Amino acid sequence: MFISVKRHEREKQEFIAAGNRVTDALLKCTTQGFFLLNAKGRILPPVSSAMTTLFQCKDFSNLSFEKLLAPLVSVKALTATRGFLAELLSAESTPPSTAAAELSGDGTMRYEIDVRLAKPDGSSDALHYSFEFDPVDTGESRTWLVRVTDHTLHVQTVRDLTDLRLQFQTQREILRAILQKGETRFSGFLVKADASMKTIAAVMKKPSREDAAFRQKLDQMLDEVDRIRREAAAFHFSALENAARSFEDALHELRKRAAMSGSDFLPLTVKSDQLYNAFDLIKSVAAAAGPIRDSEGSLPAPSMTTGGTLIIEAPKFSSESAVPATSAAERPVSAGSLDGALLALTEHVAHEHNKQVVLESTGLHLVPPGFQAAIKNIAIQLIRNAVMHGIETPASRLAAGKPPTGLLRLEFRPRAEYYELLFEDDGCGLVPEDVRATAVARGIITAAAAERMRDREAIKLIFRSRYTTLGKDADGARHGNGMSLVRRYVHDAGGKIALASLAGYETRFKITLPAAAPPAEFPEAEARVA
Repeated sequence: MFISVKRHEREKQEFIAAGNRVTDALLKCTTQGFFLLNAKGRILPPVSSAMTTLFQCKDFSNLSFEKLLAPLVSVKALTATRGFLAELLSAESTPPSTAAAELSGDGTMRYEIDVRLAKPDGSSDALHYSFEFDPVDTGESRTWLVRVTDHTLHVQTVRDLTDLRLQFQTQREILRAILQKGETRFSGFLVKADASMKTIAAVMKKPSREDAAFRQKLDQMLDEVDRIRREAAAFHFSALENAARSFEDALHELRKRAAMSGSDFLPLTVKSDQLYNAFDLIKSVAAAAGPIRDSEGSLPAPSMTTGGTLIIEAPKFSSESAVPATSAAERPVSAGSLDGALLALTEHVAHEHNKQVVLESTGLHLVPPGFQAAIKNIAIQLIRNAVMHGIETPASRLAAGKPPTGLLRLEFRPRAEYYELLFEDDGCGLVPEDVRATAVARGIITAAAAERMRDREAIKLIFRSRYTTLGKDADGARHGNGMSLVRRYVHDAGGKIALASLAGYETRFKITLPAAAPPAEFPEAEARVA
Protein backbone atom coordinates (compact mmCIF):
# COMPACT_ATOMS: atom_id res chain seq x y z
CA MET A 1 0.00 0.00 0.00
CA PHE A 2 1.40 3.36 -1.03
CA ILE A 3 0.92 6.62 0.88
CA SER A 4 0.66 9.76 -1.21
CA VAL A 5 2.92 12.72 -0.56
CA LYS A 6 -0.09 14.86 0.37
CA ARG A 7 -1.34 12.32 2.87
CA HIS A 8 2.13 11.95 4.37
CA GLU A 9 2.45 15.70 4.75
CA ARG A 10 -1.05 15.96 6.26
CA GLU A 11 -0.31 13.25 8.84
CA LYS A 12 2.99 14.87 9.62
CA GLN A 13 1.30 18.21 10.31
CA GLU A 14 -1.38 16.50 12.41
CA PHE A 15 1.34 14.80 14.45
CA ILE A 16 3.15 18.10 14.96
CA ALA A 17 -0.11 19.83 15.92
CA ALA A 18 -0.88 17.08 18.44
CA GLY A 19 2.59 17.44 19.91
CA ASN A 20 2.17 21.20 20.16
CA ARG A 21 -1.16 20.76 21.97
CA VAL A 22 0.48 18.46 24.50
CA THR A 23 3.35 20.92 24.95
CA ASP A 24 0.93 23.83 25.43
CA ALA A 25 -1.06 21.85 28.00
CA LEU A 26 2.11 21.03 29.95
CA LEU A 27 3.32 24.62 29.81
CA LYS A 28 -0.02 25.87 31.14
CA CYS A 29 -0.35 23.50 34.09
CA THR A 30 3.23 23.42 35.42
CA THR A 31 4.15 25.60 38.39
CA GLN A 32 7.72 25.96 37.15
CA GLY A 33 8.99 28.40 34.58
CA PHE A 34 10.16 26.95 31.26
CA PHE A 35 11.64 28.74 28.25
CA LEU A 36 14.23 28.31 25.52
CA LEU A 37 17.34 30.50 25.44
CA ASN A 38 19.23 30.93 22.17
CA ALA A 39 22.94 31.54 21.60
CA LYS A 40 22.36 35.31 21.70
CA GLY A 41 20.83 35.17 25.16
CA ARG A 42 17.27 35.79 23.96
CA ILE A 43 14.14 34.00 25.12
CA LEU A 44 12.36 31.90 22.49
CA PRO A 45 8.66 30.95 22.50
CA PRO A 46 6.81 29.15 23.88
CA VAL A 47 7.13 29.84 27.62
CA SER A 48 5.21 28.28 30.49
CA SER A 49 2.29 30.15 32.06
CA ALA A 50 4.14 30.22 35.39
CA MET A 51 6.63 32.66 33.87
CA THR A 52 4.06 35.44 34.11
CA THR A 53 3.73 34.96 37.87
CA LEU A 54 7.42 34.35 38.50
CA PHE A 55 8.59 37.49 36.70
CA GLN A 56 5.51 39.75 36.63
CA CYS A 57 5.80 39.90 32.85
CA LYS A 58 3.28 39.04 30.12
CA ASP A 59 5.20 39.60 26.91
CA PHE A 60 8.42 37.61 26.55
CA SER A 61 8.85 38.11 22.82
CA ASN A 62 12.28 39.41 21.79
CA LEU A 63 13.25 39.64 25.49
CA SER A 64 16.78 38.85 26.63
CA PHE A 65 17.58 36.96 29.82
CA GLU A 66 19.40 40.02 31.17
CA LYS A 67 16.41 42.31 30.57
CA LEU A 68 14.14 39.73 32.20
CA LEU A 69 16.09 39.98 35.47
CA ALA A 70 17.16 43.64 35.37
CA PRO A 71 14.09 45.14 37.15
CA LEU A 72 14.04 42.39 39.79
CA VAL A 73 17.62 42.15 41.08
CA SER A 74 20.29 44.37 42.59
CA VAL A 75 23.00 46.02 40.50
CA LYS A 76 25.58 43.65 41.98
CA ALA A 77 23.47 40.59 41.14
CA LEU A 78 22.84 41.85 37.61
CA THR A 79 26.58 42.33 37.07
CA ALA A 80 27.20 38.74 38.22
CA THR A 81 24.44 37.53 35.88
CA ARG A 82 26.07 39.28 32.92
CA GLY A 83 29.33 37.50 33.70
CA PHE A 84 27.57 34.14 33.98
CA LEU A 85 25.75 34.63 30.66
CA ALA A 86 28.89 35.73 28.86
CA GLU A 87 30.68 32.56 29.94
CA LEU A 88 27.67 30.31 29.28
CA LEU A 89 27.06 31.61 25.76
CA SER A 90 30.72 31.65 24.75
CA ALA A 91 31.94 28.41 26.37
CA GLU A 92 31.96 25.22 24.30
CA SER A 93 32.63 22.78 27.11
CA THR A 94 34.04 24.64 30.11
CA PRO A 95 31.26 25.57 32.57
CA PRO A 96 30.97 29.15 33.84
CA SER A 97 33.04 29.81 36.97
CA THR A 98 30.55 32.22 38.59
CA ALA A 99 30.21 31.59 42.33
CA ALA A 100 26.42 31.30 42.07
CA ALA A 101 26.65 28.69 39.26
CA GLU A 102 26.89 24.95 39.83
CA LEU A 103 27.41 22.13 37.32
CA SER A 104 25.49 18.90 38.01
CA GLY A 105 26.57 15.40 37.04
CA ASP A 106 24.31 15.28 33.97
CA GLY A 107 25.79 18.47 32.49
CA THR A 108 22.98 20.76 33.65
CA MET A 109 24.14 24.21 34.73
CA ARG A 110 22.34 25.64 37.78
CA TYR A 111 22.36 29.35 38.60
CA GLU A 112 20.77 30.89 41.73
CA ILE A 113 19.83 34.49 42.43
CA ASP A 114 17.77 36.61 44.86
CA VAL A 115 14.96 38.65 43.32
CA ARG A 116 12.42 41.18 44.60
CA LEU A 117 8.87 41.25 43.23
CA ALA A 118 6.85 44.43 43.68
CA LYS A 119 3.44 44.15 45.34
CA PRO A 120 0.36 46.31 44.62
CA ASP A 121 0.66 48.04 48.00
CA GLY A 122 4.15 49.34 47.18
CA SER A 123 6.08 46.78 49.25
CA SER A 124 7.99 43.85 47.76
CA ASP A 125 8.60 40.15 48.32
CA ALA A 126 12.16 38.83 48.58
CA LEU A 127 12.40 35.52 46.69
CA HIS A 128 15.13 33.06 45.71
CA TYR A 129 15.05 31.54 42.20
CA SER A 130 17.17 28.80 40.67
CA PHE A 131 17.72 28.46 36.91
CA GLU A 132 18.69 25.13 35.37
CA PHE A 133 20.22 25.34 31.88
CA ASP A 134 19.98 22.13 29.81
CA PRO A 135 21.66 22.21 26.38
CA VAL A 136 19.28 20.95 23.67
CA ASP A 137 19.93 19.99 20.05
CA THR A 138 17.65 21.97 17.74
CA GLY A 139 19.68 21.28 14.62
CA GLU A 140 20.64 24.93 14.37
CA SER A 141 22.52 27.18 16.79
CA ARG A 142 23.19 26.26 20.42
CA THR A 143 20.06 26.45 22.56
CA TRP A 144 19.26 25.81 26.22
CA LEU A 145 16.06 24.68 27.86
CA VAL A 146 15.81 26.73 31.05
CA ARG A 147 13.77 25.67 34.05
CA VAL A 148 13.00 28.22 36.78
CA THR A 149 12.07 27.10 40.31
CA ASP A 150 11.11 29.21 43.32
CA HIS A 151 13.27 27.88 46.19
CA THR A 152 12.43 30.71 48.61
CA LEU A 153 10.94 28.49 51.32
CA HIS A 154 13.84 26.04 51.21
CA VAL A 155 16.48 28.77 51.29
CA GLN A 156 14.75 30.62 54.12
CA THR A 157 14.48 27.39 56.10
CA VAL A 158 18.20 26.72 55.65
CA ARG A 159 19.03 30.28 56.73
CA ASP A 160 16.76 30.01 59.77
CA LEU A 161 18.37 26.71 60.77
CA THR A 162 21.81 28.27 60.37
CA ASP A 163 20.78 31.17 62.62
CA LEU A 164 19.32 28.73 65.14
CA ARG A 165 22.51 26.66 65.21
CA LEU A 166 24.53 29.83 65.74
CA GLN A 167 22.29 30.82 68.65
CA PHE A 168 22.63 27.38 70.26
CA GLN A 169 26.39 27.51 69.75
CA THR A 170 26.53 30.95 71.36
CA GLN A 171 24.46 29.72 74.31
CA ARG A 172 26.88 26.87 74.90
CA GLU A 173 29.88 29.18 74.61
CA ILE A 174 28.41 31.67 77.09
CA LEU A 175 27.61 28.92 79.58
CA ARG A 176 31.10 27.49 79.24
CA ALA A 177 32.65 30.96 79.61
CA ILE A 178 30.72 31.67 82.82
CA LEU A 179 31.59 28.26 84.28
CA GLN A 180 35.27 28.54 83.42
CA LYS A 181 35.97 32.27 83.79
CA GLY A 182 33.27 33.35 86.22
CA GLU A 183 30.36 35.75 85.86
CA THR A 184 32.32 38.83 86.88
CA ARG A 185 34.91 38.30 84.15
CA PHE A 186 32.18 37.63 81.61
CA SER A 187 30.44 40.88 82.58
CA GLY A 188 33.74 42.68 82.26
CA PHE A 189 34.23 41.21 78.79
CA LEU A 190 30.83 42.56 77.69
CA VAL A 191 31.64 46.04 78.97
CA LYS A 192 35.11 46.19 77.38
CA ALA A 193 33.97 44.72 74.07
CA ASP A 194 31.04 47.15 73.94
CA ALA A 195 33.43 50.05 74.49
CA SER A 196 35.68 48.81 71.68
CA MET A 197 32.68 48.49 69.35
CA LYS A 198 31.69 52.08 70.04
CA THR A 199 35.25 53.26 69.46
CA ILE A 200 35.39 51.48 66.08
CA ALA A 201 32.08 53.04 65.04
CA ALA A 202 33.27 56.50 66.07
CA VAL A 203 36.59 56.11 64.23
CA MET A 204 34.90 54.93 61.04
CA LYS A 205 32.66 58.02 61.03
CA LYS A 206 35.58 60.39 61.65
CA PRO A 207 36.11 62.58 58.54
CA SER A 208 39.55 62.31 56.93
CA ARG A 209 41.16 63.67 53.79
CA GLU A 210 44.88 63.06 53.99
CA ASP A 211 46.75 59.77 53.81
CA ALA A 212 48.19 60.22 57.30
CA ALA A 213 44.69 60.62 58.76
CA PHE A 214 43.50 57.48 56.98
CA ARG A 215 46.38 55.48 58.40
CA GLN A 216 45.74 56.82 61.87
CA LYS A 217 42.13 55.61 61.58
CA LEU A 218 43.35 52.17 60.51
CA ASP A 219 45.74 51.94 63.45
CA GLN A 220 43.04 52.95 65.92
CA MET A 221 40.60 50.37 64.57
CA LEU A 222 43.27 47.67 64.48
CA ASP A 223 43.99 48.22 68.16
CA GLU A 224 40.33 47.80 69.09
CA VAL A 225 39.68 44.84 66.78
CA ASP A 226 42.78 43.08 68.05
CA ARG A 227 41.56 43.58 71.62
CA ILE A 228 38.13 42.13 70.73
CA ARG A 229 39.66 39.15 68.90
CA ARG A 230 41.97 38.27 71.80
CA GLU A 231 39.16 38.55 74.36
CA ALA A 232 36.83 36.47 72.16
CA ALA A 233 39.52 33.81 71.77
CA ALA A 234 40.06 33.72 75.54
CA PHE A 235 36.35 33.06 76.09
CA HIS A 236 36.11 30.72 73.06
CA PHE A 237 33.47 32.83 71.32
CA SER A 238 34.16 31.42 67.86
CA ALA A 239 31.73 33.52 65.79
CA LEU A 240 32.97 36.78 67.31
CA GLU A 241 36.60 35.72 67.01
CA ASN A 242 36.16 34.82 63.32
CA ALA A 243 34.36 38.08 62.58
CA ALA A 244 37.09 40.07 64.34
CA ARG A 245 39.83 38.19 62.49
CA SER A 246 38.11 38.82 59.13
CA PHE A 247 37.77 42.53 59.91
CA GLU A 248 41.38 42.65 61.09
CA ASP A 249 42.62 41.00 57.87
CA ALA A 250 40.70 43.55 55.79
CA LEU A 251 42.30 46.40 57.75
CA HIS A 252 45.78 44.95 57.20
CA GLU A 253 45.15 44.58 53.47
CA LEU A 254 44.02 48.18 53.27
CA ARG A 255 47.07 49.38 55.16
CA LYS A 256 49.36 47.79 52.53
CA ARG A 257 48.16 50.24 49.87
CA ALA A 258 50.53 53.00 48.84
CA ALA A 259 47.76 55.61 48.89
CA MET A 260 44.22 55.64 50.29
CA SER A 261 40.98 57.55 49.83
CA GLY A 262 37.67 57.63 51.65
CA SER A 263 36.07 55.22 49.17
CA ASP A 264 38.61 52.56 50.18
CA PHE A 265 36.92 52.38 53.59
CA LEU A 266 33.45 51.60 52.19
CA PRO A 267 34.01 47.81 51.88
CA LEU A 268 34.92 47.77 55.57
CA THR A 269 31.29 48.40 56.50
CA VAL A 270 30.40 44.83 55.54
CA LYS A 271 33.11 43.46 57.81
CA SER A 272 32.16 45.78 60.64
CA ASP A 273 28.49 44.77 60.34
CA GLN A 274 29.51 41.12 60.70
CA LEU A 275 31.50 42.03 63.81
CA TYR A 276 28.60 44.00 65.33
CA ASN A 277 26.12 41.20 64.56
CA ALA A 278 28.32 38.57 66.22
CA PHE A 279 28.67 40.70 69.36
CA ASP A 280 24.97 41.66 69.40
CA LEU A 281 24.08 37.96 69.36
CA ILE A 282 26.19 37.38 72.47
CA LYS A 283 24.59 40.37 74.21
CA SER A 284 21.04 39.35 73.29
CA VAL A 285 21.54 35.74 74.41
CA ALA A 286 23.11 36.93 77.68
CA ALA A 287 20.27 39.42 78.26
CA ALA A 288 17.61 36.79 77.54
CA ALA A 289 19.24 34.49 80.10
CA GLY A 290 18.62 37.05 82.87
CA PRO A 291 20.74 39.39 84.99
CA ILE A 292 24.26 38.18 85.77
CA ARG A 293 25.08 37.74 89.45
CA ASP A 294 28.38 37.45 91.21
CA SER A 295 29.50 34.48 93.27
CA GLU A 296 27.60 35.75 96.32
CA GLY A 297 24.34 36.04 94.42
CA SER A 298 24.15 39.82 94.24
CA LEU A 299 23.98 41.94 91.12
CA PRO A 300 27.34 43.28 89.88
CA ALA A 301 28.06 46.99 89.87
CA PRO A 302 26.15 48.94 87.16
CA SER A 303 29.34 49.45 85.13
CA MET A 304 29.68 45.66 84.84
CA THR A 305 26.16 44.88 83.67
CA THR A 306 24.82 44.70 80.14
CA GLY A 307 21.78 46.73 81.07
CA GLY A 308 20.96 48.92 84.03
CA THR A 309 17.18 48.86 84.25
CA LEU A 310 15.54 47.21 87.22
CA ILE A 311 12.63 45.15 85.87
CA ILE A 312 9.73 45.60 88.30
CA GLU A 313 5.95 45.47 88.26
CA ALA A 314 4.39 48.52 86.64
CA PRO A 315 0.80 49.63 85.85
CA LYS A 316 -0.40 48.05 82.61
CA PHE A 317 -2.26 49.72 79.78
CA SER A 318 -5.67 48.30 78.96
CA SER A 319 -5.67 45.96 75.97
CA GLU A 320 -8.23 44.78 73.46
CA SER A 321 -6.06 41.83 72.57
CA ALA A 322 -6.96 38.32 73.64
CA VAL A 323 -3.28 37.74 74.41
CA PRO A 324 -2.65 38.40 78.12
CA ALA A 325 -0.08 41.10 78.87
CA THR A 326 2.85 40.18 81.09
CA SER A 327 5.58 42.25 82.57
CA ALA A 328 9.16 41.76 81.46
CA ALA A 329 9.96 40.08 84.77
CA GLU A 330 7.12 37.55 84.39
CA ARG A 331 7.42 36.78 80.68
CA PRO A 332 9.68 33.86 79.68
CA VAL A 333 11.89 35.14 76.85
CA SER A 334 13.42 32.61 74.46
CA ALA A 335 17.02 33.08 73.41
CA GLY A 336 17.29 34.94 70.12
CA SER A 337 13.59 35.93 70.16
CA LEU A 338 12.34 39.34 69.12
CA ASP A 339 11.06 39.89 72.67
CA GLY A 340 14.50 39.19 74.09
CA ALA A 341 16.28 41.47 71.63
CA LEU A 342 13.91 44.37 72.32
CA LEU A 343 14.11 43.85 76.06
CA ALA A 344 17.92 43.95 75.89
CA LEU A 345 17.76 47.09 73.76
CA THR A 346 15.42 48.80 76.26
CA GLU A 347 17.75 48.00 79.14
CA HIS A 348 20.82 49.16 77.24
CA VAL A 349 19.38 52.52 76.12
CA ALA A 350 17.86 53.14 79.57
CA HIS A 351 21.20 52.47 81.22
CA GLU A 352 22.96 54.85 78.82
CA HIS A 353 20.52 57.66 79.72
CA ASN A 354 20.22 56.96 83.47
CA LYS A 355 16.54 56.05 83.34
CA GLN A 356 14.38 53.27 84.66
CA VAL A 357 12.15 51.69 82.01
CA VAL A 358 10.05 48.53 81.77
CA LEU A 359 8.97 47.08 78.42
CA GLU A 360 5.80 45.04 78.05
CA SER A 361 5.23 43.26 74.74
CA THR A 362 2.44 40.99 73.56
CA GLY A 363 1.67 39.19 70.33
CA LEU A 364 5.17 39.37 68.79
CA HIS A 365 5.14 35.62 68.26
CA LEU A 366 2.24 36.21 65.84
CA VAL A 367 4.30 38.39 63.47
CA PRO A 368 4.36 36.72 60.00
CA PRO A 369 7.84 35.92 58.59
CA GLY A 370 7.41 38.51 55.85
CA PHE A 371 6.99 41.33 58.37
CA GLN A 372 9.50 40.26 61.04
CA ALA A 373 12.35 42.43 59.74
CA ALA A 374 10.08 45.48 59.34
CA ILE A 375 8.52 45.06 62.80
CA LYS A 376 11.96 44.67 64.38
CA ASN A 377 13.32 47.81 62.67
CA ILE A 378 10.23 49.85 63.57
CA ALA A 379 10.22 48.66 67.19
CA ILE A 380 13.93 49.40 67.65
CA GLN A 381 13.51 53.02 66.55
CA LEU A 382 10.32 53.55 68.59
CA ILE A 383 11.97 52.17 71.73
CA ARG A 384 15.10 54.27 71.29
CA ASN A 385 13.06 57.41 70.71
CA ALA A 386 10.75 56.74 73.66
CA VAL A 387 13.56 56.05 76.13
CA MET A 388 15.73 58.95 74.96
CA HIS A 389 13.03 61.61 74.50
CA GLY A 390 9.74 60.41 76.01
CA ILE A 391 10.51 58.78 79.35
CA GLU A 392 11.64 61.22 82.03
CA THR A 393 14.38 60.64 84.60
CA PRO A 394 13.21 58.99 87.86
CA ALA A 395 13.49 62.31 89.73
CA SER A 396 11.42 64.18 87.13
CA ARG A 397 8.75 61.48 87.14
CA LEU A 398 8.48 61.56 90.92
CA ALA A 399 8.16 65.34 90.82
CA ALA A 400 5.33 64.98 88.28
CA GLY A 401 3.49 62.47 90.48
CA LYS A 402 4.46 59.46 88.37
CA PRO A 403 6.19 56.22 89.39
CA PRO A 404 9.97 56.44 88.90
CA THR A 405 9.91 53.63 86.31
CA GLY A 406 8.61 54.50 82.85
CA LEU A 407 6.47 52.06 80.90
CA LEU A 408 6.71 51.11 77.24
CA ARG A 409 4.05 48.88 75.75
CA LEU A 410 4.35 47.11 72.39
CA GLU A 411 1.57 44.97 70.96
CA PHE A 412 1.09 43.18 67.63
CA ARG A 413 -2.48 42.28 66.66
CA PRO A 414 -3.65 40.38 63.55
CA ARG A 415 -6.95 41.76 62.24
CA ALA A 416 -9.35 40.33 59.64
CA GLU A 417 -7.83 42.21 56.69
CA TYR A 418 -4.65 43.80 58.10
CA TYR A 419 -2.21 43.84 61.00
CA GLU A 420 -1.81 46.39 63.78
CA LEU A 421 1.29 47.34 65.72
CA LEU A 422 0.60 49.50 68.79
CA PHE A 423 3.27 51.30 70.76
CA GLU A 424 2.73 53.51 73.81
CA ASP A 425 4.86 55.22 76.42
CA ASP A 426 3.78 57.05 79.60
CA GLY A 427 6.42 59.75 79.25
CA CYS A 428 6.32 63.50 78.80
CA GLY A 429 4.37 63.48 75.53
CA LEU A 430 4.72 65.96 72.68
CA VAL A 431 4.24 69.71 73.09
CA PRO A 432 3.18 71.15 69.69
CA GLU A 433 4.86 74.51 70.39
CA ASP A 434 8.18 72.80 71.15
CA VAL A 435 7.93 70.63 68.03
CA ARG A 436 7.32 73.73 65.89
CA ALA A 437 10.28 75.56 67.44
CA THR A 438 12.63 72.62 66.86
CA ALA A 439 11.51 72.22 63.24
CA VAL A 440 12.09 75.92 62.58
CA ALA A 441 15.51 75.83 64.25
CA ARG A 442 16.52 72.86 62.13
CA GLY A 443 15.40 74.58 58.94
CA ILE A 444 12.71 71.98 58.23
CA ILE A 445 9.94 74.61 57.90
CA THR A 446 9.76 78.38 58.07
CA ALA A 447 8.47 80.28 61.08
CA ALA A 448 5.51 81.49 59.02
CA ALA A 449 4.57 77.95 58.03
CA ALA A 450 4.88 76.83 61.65
CA GLU A 451 2.42 79.49 62.80
CA ARG A 452 -0.17 78.35 60.27
CA MET A 453 0.04 74.71 61.37
CA ARG A 454 -2.61 73.22 63.59
CA ASP A 455 -1.36 71.25 66.59
CA ARG A 456 -2.21 67.86 65.12
CA GLU A 457 -0.23 68.74 61.98
CA ALA A 458 2.68 70.18 63.95
CA ILE A 459 3.40 67.00 65.92
CA LYS A 460 3.75 65.08 62.65
CA LEU A 461 6.91 67.08 62.00
CA ILE A 462 8.80 64.54 64.13
CA PHE A 463 8.64 62.21 61.12
CA ARG A 464 10.58 64.66 58.96
CA SER A 465 14.20 63.94 58.06
CA ARG A 466 16.70 65.98 60.11
CA TYR A 467 14.18 66.53 62.93
CA THR A 468 15.94 65.98 66.26
CA THR A 469 16.11 67.67 69.65
CA LEU A 470 19.66 66.38 70.19
CA GLY A 471 22.55 68.80 70.10
CA LYS A 472 25.38 68.36 67.63
CA ASP A 473 27.74 67.08 70.31
CA ALA A 474 25.23 64.73 71.93
CA ASP A 475 26.37 61.15 72.27
CA GLY A 476 23.16 59.88 70.73
CA ALA A 477 23.22 62.20 67.72
CA ARG A 478 23.37 59.22 65.44
CA HIS A 479 19.76 58.48 66.42
CA GLY A 480 18.48 61.90 65.41
CA ASN A 481 16.63 60.58 62.36
CA GLY A 482 14.90 57.76 64.23
CA MET A 483 11.32 58.80 63.53
CA SER A 484 11.99 59.48 59.86
CA LEU A 485 13.35 55.92 59.72
CA VAL A 486 10.12 54.66 61.30
CA ARG A 487 8.11 56.43 58.62
CA ARG A 488 10.32 54.92 55.91
CA TYR A 489 10.10 51.39 57.34
CA VAL A 490 6.30 51.65 57.57
CA HIS A 491 6.07 53.02 54.04
CA ASP A 492 8.33 50.28 52.64
CA ALA A 493 6.09 47.68 54.27
CA GLY A 494 3.03 49.26 52.62
CA GLY A 495 1.56 50.51 55.90
CA LYS A 496 0.17 53.63 57.57
CA ILE A 497 1.13 55.26 60.85
CA ALA A 498 -0.98 57.30 63.27
CA LEU A 499 0.29 59.43 66.15
CA ALA A 500 -1.48 60.67 69.25
CA SER A 501 0.03 62.50 72.22
CA LEU A 502 -1.08 64.10 75.46
CA ALA A 503 1.54 66.54 76.71
CA GLY A 504 2.93 65.46 80.09
CA TYR A 505 1.33 62.03 80.04
CA GLU A 506 1.75 59.78 77.01
CA THR A 507 2.56 59.25 73.31
CA ARG A 508 0.87 56.56 71.23
CA PHE A 509 1.60 55.14 67.77
CA LYS A 510 -0.72 52.94 65.74
CA ILE A 511 0.78 51.27 62.68
CA THR A 512 -1.42 49.47 60.16
CA LEU A 513 0.24 46.91 57.88
CA PRO A 514 -1.33 45.05 54.94
CA ALA A 515 -2.19 41.37 55.22
CA ALA A 516 -0.84 38.78 52.78
CA ALA A 517 -3.76 39.62 50.50
CA PRO A 518 -4.23 43.32 51.37
CA PRO A 519 -7.58 45.07 50.89
CA ALA A 520 -7.91 47.65 48.13
CA GLU A 521 -7.80 50.49 50.63
CA PHE A 522 -6.59 50.95 54.17
CA PRO A 523 -8.16 53.33 56.67
CA GLU A 524 -6.31 56.61 56.60
CA ALA A 525 -4.15 57.02 59.71
CA GLU A 526 -4.28 60.66 60.80
CA ALA A 527 -2.14 62.29 63.46
CA ARG A 528 -4.11 63.82 66.30
CA VAL A 529 -3.60 65.35 69.74
CA ALA A 530 -5.56 63.62 72.51
